Amino acid sequence: MANDLGCECVDKTKIGEALAIQGLPATEMEKYDEKKPSIWDSFFIQRSKFLHLIRAVIYDFAGKNNTVILGRGGQVLLKDLPGALHVRIIAPLGIRLKRIMEREGYDERNGERILRRSDRESSGYIRSFFGADWNDQNLYDMVINTKAISIDTAVGTIQDTIDSPEFKGGFKETLDKLADLALQQKAETIIMEMQGPDNLFVASVEKGVVTLTGSTDLLKVKEDCEREISRLKGVERIKNDILIVKNISYSA
Repeated sequence: MANDLGCECVDKTKIGEALAIQGLPATEMEKYDEKKPSIWDSFFIQRSKFLHLIRAVIYDFAGKNNTVILGRGGQVLLKDLPGALHVRIIAPLGIRLKRIMEREGYDERNGERILRRSDRESSGYIRSFFGADWNDQNLYDMVINTKAISIDTAVGTIQDTIDSPEFKGGFKETLDKLADLALQQKAETIIMEMQGPDNLFVASVEKGVVTLTGSTDLLKVKEDCEREISRLKGVERIKNDILIVKNISYSA
């Protein structure tokens, strides 16, 4: 369908490659991608790193324009942004089962098991990472049931919407915002790896200017943070407002 729309299709493989470039091992991507993490995983810093980086990757891909992003929370991360059309393609389980059996050669039992597991994990992923309901109709601009609608008809409906004046308005501002959002998530990833009980700071980004706020007890941490973030592509300037706060111990 993406090819029919003249768009790049961003699937699990491309997102995995982008995450690897950002420094997330394939094993970690597979652990969290479209899966609901276990209660123990929620305590590990790697899960937080995945969340920052998946946001950065989605924002980067969306900023390229003419892109179809398959799942991975795009319906939540890009919600209400002008120029982002959220489409959900659905079909009854029986029809989906028939299609996967024909396409992948599964028998009925395994095909149904795979579909139900995929639905369960996708739903859990959206809820666990983004606090949203996968079935919430408000996350989508359009829901197309392919039970009786052909792919060609679905593509034509989507294309007509993309070409409409109300869809195209304000997209330049969206591209600028996406660049800032992606940069902020990358900066937050660097900050997260430097955080400690005495290093508490955050980043905000506007038009490529990164503002760092918070506190640390070490000047070196403040300087290291600024240096590492300055290496990120897209940084125009860094405003480092991190305060140096020395801990004072009192004895009885």
